[in-house]
Amino acid sequence: MDTQVIGGIIGIACLGFVCIGTFLLVPDRELKVRERIGIHSIFWAFIIYAVWTINTLVQGQSLDKYFYLSLPILLGLMISLLAEYKSKQPPVNVSDTRLKKIIDDTWNRLPTSVKRDLQNTVMNIIEVSEWSYLDREGFGPVKRNAAKWTQLIPMPARGFIHISSADCKDLSDTVITGAIAHEFAHAYQSSKTPFVTEKIDEAGDTLPVKWSFKKEIAELIKQREADQTGNA
Repeated sequence: MDTQVIGGIIGIACLGFVCIGTFLLVPDRELKVRERIGIHSIFWAFIIYAVWTINTLVQGQSLDKYFYLSLPILLGLMISLLAEYKSKQPPVNVSDTRLKKIIDDTWNRLPTSVKRDLQNTVMNIIEVSEWSYLDREGFGPVKRNAAKWTQLIPMPARGFIHISSADCKDLSDTVITGAIAHEFAHAYQSSKTPFVTEKIDEAGDTLPVKWSFKKEIAELIKQREADQTGNA
């Protein structure tokens, strides 16, 4: 085989692996403009180089040549589109590094299908210094609450998750993880049954267990019971 042909094949293969590696490294969050430009530049560099190389090496205008030319174009476009539609984590406006890490870890443990629904349902995850009087009234006898889902629009379901930095100071990482998973479940169920409050409330404790948060939900329930009985 000609050295030029071998070099062309190796070049295409190397750029192809770079594209796949880049796709695997796309973060699970909304991309910044410069990140989007950089990522898609790599995909398009692969397409342009592969098409130019194949066009140079394959002589004539045969159907085989057009077939070879179409392969890198289709592959590059497919990876480029998948990078855009990959499940993204909702924006997290949390300054506390401990809470941000717990939120990220909790999100990464969710099933992919759940993430795809939540990326459109949860508009933002916001840190608050402490709960308002109305929030406290809504919580009832439970003294400490790490997080709360607030639905703004029923169809399609849209809302925010608020995280209380004050309440989280007295809670373990396990309980906070359970609380965040609990609110993710409320948000997820809101997108399925937006007008059935009973199902949304029930989902907070049942869905996370199915998502592998059984231990965290058990600790969250124990913390609630301790608050209600005054044994916290």
